[in-house]
Amino acid sequence: MKRERSVNLLLMLVLLVAVGQMAQTIYIPAIADMARDLNVREGAVQSVMAAYLLTYGVSQLVYGPLADRLGRRPVILAGMTIFMLATSVAITTHSLVMLIFASALQGVGTGVGGVMARTLPRDLYSGTELRHANSLLNMGILVSPLLAPLIGGVLNTLFNWRACFMFLLLLCVIVTYSMAHWMPETRPKDAPRVRLLASYKTLFGSSAFNCYLLMLIGGLAGIAVFEASSGVLMGGVLGLNSMMVSILFILPIPAAFFGAWFAGRQNKRFTTLMWQAALSCLVAGILMWIPGWLDVMNIWTLLVPAALFFFGAGMLFPLATSGAMEPFPFLAGTAGALVGGLQNMGSGGLAWLSAHLPQNSQFSIGMLMTLAGLLIVLCWLPLASRAAHHQQAV
Repeated sequence: MKRERSVNLLLMLVLLVAVGQMAQTIYIPAIADMARDLNVREGAVQSVMAAYLLTYGVSQLVYGPLADRLGRRPVILAGMTIFMLATSVAITTHSLVMLIFASALQGVGTGVGGVMARTLPRDLYSGTELRHANSLLNMGILVSPLLAPLIGGVLNTLFNWRACFMFLLLLCVIVTYSMAHWMPETRPKDAPRVRLLASYKTLFGSSAFNCYLLMLIGGLAGIAVFEASSGVLMGGVLGLNSMMVSILFILPIPAAFFGAWFAGRQNKRFTTLMWQAALSCLVAGILMWIPGWLDVMNIWTLLVPAALFFFGAGMLFPLATSGAMEPFPFLAGTAGALVGGLQNMGSGGLAWLSAHLPQNSQFSIGMLMTLAGLLIVLCWLPLASRAAHHQQAV
């Protein structure tokens, strides 16, 4: 009965996080139409995603400590209410500035999902079961970015880009109703009330936590750069229509799904899987950058490196999240807030930088994805060395 309850909670958590994931990518196929309707250049529309990611990250730093003090349910319902209000603004606006503001407010609301994606599994599992649960959770979460661009492409073709936000509003209403009626409280009853500064001091005082955190920032940043740039490169530079962009956009995502499955296999050593994840991201960034140096760009030079990076990141997310969260069962909310918040702030900052770099080739996207992969490898090196010394001592 307890196992069935845990599975049901994970399914509800997938739906909660799906709202935030879809809000980030559903309008990607409609970027060109949004730019024309709002009378701005296509690259400027990328600021919508950057604003969303930044506030999505910052808000988690608030939700996490609140979830540790007040419980998981109240903060979830508050966050979803904010998202519904923000989406209503996005539907009605005719200004890019207001759309950026609405997207930022959406990020404030769905930041609660980012925290819960890391907090609830730690409430329910530990050890190898935690890694396996995080793997299954990431596999479920990856379905929403897979569907979102397709849905966005269809809605934009049949109606207009505003229909994408109408869909998000309807989805959020359904998810919020479900969480309010069927989700129990999972905060440990014996969890001590620790001061916020003391919690941060404990977490940031762990070098392993800091390394895992930086690796997660690098993984999501590389994906965010591809998501922010691919719509412009495929639609604006290669001249593909919105439906074709939506189809091509999702092609690398199954690689992340497979990576998450690959990381969840319980018969493989953690360190081996981490090496595979880190090196996949670095090699993918280099492969994305080389055509930029050669002034070559087509669908294959974009999608093949992206698929490899998505595979590495798909492995990295459950592995590094488990490594960061495992030592802190009573600080799960705050730890999840730091992991999710800083991860998305970092990726939002890189997406913002990408929006201000030239978007006429894949040089910029390749450079930024290579830097993200390099960060992952450099942060894994001390952890791998520590693991090797521990094995020798044993």
